[in-house]
Amino acid sequence: MQMLRFITLLALSISFITANGQNSVANSREPEKKHAVHAPLRAKAKKFRKPKITHTQQYEFYERVERVAREKQRILKKLSKAQYSDPRYFGHKRIPKRRPSYKMRYCNECGIRH
Repeated sequence: MQMLRFITLLALSISFITANGQNSVANSREPEKKHAVHAPLRAKAKKFRKPKITHTQQYEFYERVERVAREKQRILKKLSKAQYSDPRYFGHKRIPKRRPSYKMRYCNECGIRH
């Protein structure tokens, strides 16, 4: 009985030794990992963060001002077109034809004969 225990113990130790031997061979091919030395972390400088509050009276005022400015730019762009800036159009989308005086007609749009 004691002999059986001894043989079992011997077999286990041999298998353990050979397993460690294989691991050491496999590890010898890979470079050894060096342990990093961790220095104490420095305190980071705290940055001032502006709060993201978007529903204040001041914010809404500036939003309204910007909206009005964009609308004004849009209107100015539209009024810069020839239809509004050239006096020959005078309320027409296209320049009215210049007819001879005996062929002139009364215009319902502007109230002028042309």
